[in-house]
Amino acid sequence: MSRIENENYRQDFSPQGELPLISPDVKFWFPVPEPGQVNYEARIRPERIRIPEPVIDSLKGYVRKTLQEISGYSKPELDGVVIGLSGGIDSTATAALCKEALSGTRHFVRGLIMGRAPEGQQGDMNNVEYQDVTFAIQSAREMGIDYEYVDISPLINAVYEVFPNSQPWELSGVLPRLRATLLYQAADSNNAVCAGTTNGTEFILAAFSVGGPAGHFQPFIDFYKSEVYKITEILGVPDYIRDRRPAISELGIYDEQLYGASCYVLDPILRRMNWQKKSPEKVARELGHDVEWLQRIKELRIEGEKGRKYPPAFVVGRGYKIKVKPDVKFDRDKYFNNLFG
Repeated sequence: MSRIENENYRQDFSPQGELPLISPDVKFWFPVPEPGQVNYEARIRPERIRIPEPVIDSLKGYVRKTLQEISGYSKPELDGVVIGLSGGIDSTATAALCKEALSGTRHFVRGLIMGRAPEGQQGDMNNVEYQDVTFAIQSAREMGIDYEYVDISPLINAVYEVFPNSQPWELSGVLPRLRATLLYQAADSNNAVCAGTTNGTEFILAAFSVGGPAGHFQPFIDFYKSEVYKITEILGVPDYIRDRRPAISELGIYDEQLYGASCYVLDPILRRMNWQKKSPEKVARELGHDVEWLQRIKELRIEGEKGRKYPPAFVVGRGYKIKVKPDVKFDRDKYFNNLFG
């Protein structure tokens, strides 16, 4: 791990610059709308979003309560929180929330920034990845969040060598999976808990690569992404983070390229179809979007990804006698009664 203390990380990455070309290796898992299928006027106006102050206070209380209720890896009590900082809106919001919630307590808040090059260099990172790392370092320093930078390129390259015949799309999940693994390990090594950064919009769309949202707890999983933006304003997150286009760095593209619309257009759709259980036909009438596009979102994402979010579990009937061998029977209830009785 390395840390460069004196280098100026402020960069002029314009959030309104031209969108990068999409690599032909990228396979779209979201039904990108055809021209004319989206009514871009049916969007949330950020200035109209209201997050009551008691909600912010409750969020801070939730963070503190989590540290009280989850035991440490090797001690009865946890010592702090570890957060993966990507330079995006969600991870910065999570860090800002935890920092405020744990201010004045004995618990630490530490960011982990993972790039594919030594700190301060672009190396093998695409432009979007490098922007992520740069903004993560810049915001951590300006917000007073302790962080560690890790060059994970040796790990990434080792995995690539194990799967030499895999295509770039199949390998795109390596980055988030390895980052999640390292975050959990950093938490275990520091007797800490790992704060997840998944928001409600991402959760509904199953926009994660690790078989579920990474992290021991998820402060923003019940908030739409548009609401997280408003919360970052309340928490004092720097403008250059709030003004950034959200990106999928491992693919080198931005959210609006993947979804065909921003969260301010998508969130009203998801609110109606996922939470209010309205049909695509009714939502199309209300918002003016093409019904075919809405049907594809419901079928492919809201319903088609349930198995990734909620894998079915097999529950053993505790009164059932299981034959281990032809002449041996194992009575679970009797065994556990004798063990703990």
